Amino acid sequence: MNQASLVQEWAKSPFSFTKPQENLASARAIATGTNDRATARAFCRVGARYLLRADVSQFYPSIYTHAIPWALHTKPIAKRLTNDFTLYGNVLDKELQACQYGQTKGIAIGPDTSLGIAEILLGVIDQNIQARCNVIGGVRFIDDIELSFSTLADAEYALIVLESQLHEYELQLNGNKTSIIELPGEIESAYVSKLRVMLPPVFQANNWQWIDYFNRAFELARRHPADGVLRYSIAALQNIRIADEVWELVQSLLWQCIALDSGCLRLVLDVVLINSDRSGHEIDREIALKAINALVVVSAPVGHGSEVVWSIWAAMVLEVQLSDRAQQLIAHMDDGCVAAASVLAKGRGVFHADFISALWVSWLVDDCFRQEHWLFAYECYKRNWFSESVSRTNIGADSAANYFKQMGVTFLADNASVNYVPPYLQLHGVDGIY
Repeated sequence: MNQASLVQEWAKSPFSFTKPQENLASARAIATGTNDRATARAFCRVGARYLLRADVSQFYPSIYTHAIPWALHTKPIAKRLTNDFTLYGNVLDKELQACQYGQTKGIAIGPDTSLGIAEILLGVIDQNIQARCNVIGGVRFIDDIELSFSTLADAEYALIVLESQLHEYELQLNGNKTSIIELPGEIESAYVSKLRVMLPPVFQANNWQWIDYFNRAFELARRHPADGVLRYSIAALQNIRIADEVWELVQSLLWQCIALDSGCLRLVLDVVLINSDRSGHEIDREIALKAINALVVVSAPVGHGSEVVWSIWAAMVLEVQLSDRAQQLIAHMDDGCVAAASVLAKGRGVFHADFISALWVSWLVDDCFRQEHWLFAYECYKRNWFSESVSRTNIGADSAANYFKQMGVTFLADNASVNYVPPYLQLHGVDGIY
């Protein structure tokens, strides 16, 4: 109903390269623009002498949901008409609170909707900066901002304006990632340039070339722990054909990466699957499982649900069973997403046939669909999991839960792991090379 208004809002920013857009070729409902940050930055600096680099501190977790109607309808109007739900900003505010159990601070990281919210807030700020400051050029990738200027005074004034604008919407700068530098300066992270020249050849790289590449990647990752060095290092390997002679070694090097950066797991899995599909290499499931179990053992006790869900996903795709120790630790996690993923994965052989969590069953009580672990409760209701426990609750009388069930709603894709094809192969095919 408000799509046209949202599209208009997303178009406001003069600097954003992450404006939400519909892209039928993308796996996401809302895609972003170019990922070529270096080229965009190069163009924005022409004719400038100084560069303001800035980053919003804890951006998504610190978003104040009331700031959304402020940005859409102005703060005076939004504050005067707080309960007027003809203002779609108030509707978004209320819905986002519902996603966080009524909290007004923070929104989810990852969903496509969060990108849309980010652009509503930062697009207005971009507009105000352009109107008030002498900006020569600018690029913004979500909350990663670069603005160029002729003089140091212009850059310093823009920093003041940026800080005040963020403060207006209850946001603040990350001081460690905000600075003014004299141009010319580096266009992309130094580690990217260092690793790019060391990429193994597309065909027939030998042992030493692979060891040298990962040796440098591990070194740079230690030196730049917050920069996602290993994620870049692995993603860059998707078009490299790994020779038979080094396949065992490369698998060992790849799976080591998740110990240093758990966010690499999806990328490691993709590179392994790409080479299995493209070159017919046999996947060493024993070494993969060893790395996945190790990740679960360190992640589950501290409640890192995302890492555990990705581990379960990888085990499903590779059709391997998690260790007894990993299963025991997962069973004690107070996380509805982990629980739902685990019960689904049990049907794929990732868990023992008699695997059960007393903790998860204890969530199945009256009004469970209205409580913290509602997603797990709903999937149990829809899929007939723990049917005896579910039958003792009143979820069957809940109109919302029944509507979901009648409409066939589910938050789990039953065959996603069976039918999974890495995005690279979807775009380029088995023979595709960048």
